[in-house]
Amino acid sequence: MGRRTDRNLYDAYVGESKAHQRLKAFAKKAEEEGFKQIAKLFRAIAEAEAVHAQNHIKLLGLAKTTQENLRYSFKRELSINEVTYPQFIKEAEEEQISEATTSFSYARDVEEGHAKLYKQALEHLLKDGDTDYYVCQMCGYTSDGILPEECPICAASKDKFSKIK
Repeated sequence: MGRRTDRNLYDAYVGESKAHQRLKAFAKKAEEEGFKQIAKLFRAIAEAEAVHAQNHIKLLGLAKTTQENLRYSFKRELSINEVTYPQFIKEAEEEQISEATTSFSYARDVEEGHAKLYKQALEHLLKDGDTDYYVCQMCGYTSDGILPEECPICAASKDKFSKIK
C-alpha cells in the first residue's frame, strides 16, 4: 500500500482501538448507574469499533505467525515495563498524583508478568496443553493455571478475577 494509506490505516487502527476501550468504560459506567439499555448500546458499538480495528490490523499485516506475534508481544511488554511505565511513574510522583502513580505501578508490575507468560509460551510453543488464565479486574494481573486467593499486585480478593475463555 501507499505510505499515506499505511499511516492512515495505522491511525485508524489506533483510533478504533481507543474507541473500543472508551466505549467499554462508558458501558460499565452506564451499567453502574442503572442504564442497562444504554450500556448495551455502548457495548454493541464497542464491538463494532473492535471489528474496524481488526480489519485495519489485517490490512496492515500486523498479525503475523504466532511465533512472531509472541516475540513482538514479549519485546513490547519488556519495553513498556522497563522504559515507559518507569517514566510515567516518575512524572506522576513529581506532580504528586498518587492515584496515577499507583495505576502506573500496577500496570508496570503486571506487564512484567505478561512478558514472562509470553516467554514461557515461546519456549513451549509446540507443546500441547490447556491452561486457564485469570485476570484481576482491579489491576490487570494475569495468573496462569491458578486462581489466586488474593492478587499479588493490588491485594484484590479472588472474586475480582475473571476467567478467560
